[in-house]
Amino acid sequence: MQFPAPPDASYSTRKKAVGNIDDTPEKETIVLMVAEAGEEWSDWCQAFLLIAEAETEEAGLPKKKALFKLFDAGTHNFDVPGKTIEVRNPPFVFGGLRGGESWPFKGVSFELVDLTGDGILDVWLDHSEGVAVISFQNGEFKEVCSGYAYSREHSPEYVDLDNDGTYEIKIPRSIFMIDNPPIRYVHWMSLYEWDGTTYILNNERLYAENDDFIIRLLGKYNYALMLYGRYAPYNFYIGLVFYYRGNAVMAKRHLQWVVKHAENKDYIQAAESLLKKLPPR
Repeated sequence: MQFPAPPDASYSTRKKAVGNIDDTPEKETIVLMVAEAGEEWSDWCQAFLLIAEAETEEAGLPKKKALFKLFDAGTHNFDVPGKTIEVRNPPFVFGGLRGGESWPFKGVSFELVDLTGDGILDVWLDHSEGVAVISFQNGEFKEVCSGYAYSREHSPEYVDLDNDGTYEIKIPRSIFMIDNPPIRYVHWMSLYEWDGTTYILNNERLYAENDDFIIRLLGKYNYALMLYGRYAPYNFYIGLVFYYRGNAVMAKRHLQWVVKHAENKDYIQAAESLLKKLPPR
């Protein structure tokens, strides 16, 4: 990179690929780089994705088309102009990211796949904090999906659920509940669908007929109920699933309890917002 790293850091290339990821007939060079700032090879603190014209012997250094900053540990100031990809939680998933905690493995990788079904390859990025998708839309490279992913049971994945040539994206999250191993987490999954412009959340589709999920959630809730009594986070997510399933009676029962008894303001405000959307009777 033409921008120098801080004195105690250095850049290294993790992966390079060549593919046609825009609307020109020529292929592009996609380079995944990390800035390392430690003794171990995995001690990277900032990741970058460079998209450039394809390399040729005559052209020399390839011309940059786009540069994305994928992750920033907040430990160094990399004065590199580029588009920052924000790792976000979806609606109704609360709590901060793991920033500051040690990672078991600082993975970062990408693959080229046509996720949007337009015949142009997209960039699927998978890194320590989550996933992101970069797609060429309306004449420029854009982030069209990004989400924080953390689960001990599942990994982020793309899957064509209805075989229409466009992929849906599933991003998992383990939501901390109680410091008791059998019921410590709710395993939540967020489903994103392509709408022709970007990826939008559609958990109604995911949970409307997912009996296995609600059965498992209720089973863990009943266990928590025996140990602790009614517990606000479980009530909220059970109410949310019933909301997605169109069961207004059961959704109101659990969400109203959250409004009256929860201590966490995020759950209270979210429950109130959902209750406003339910019929009064």
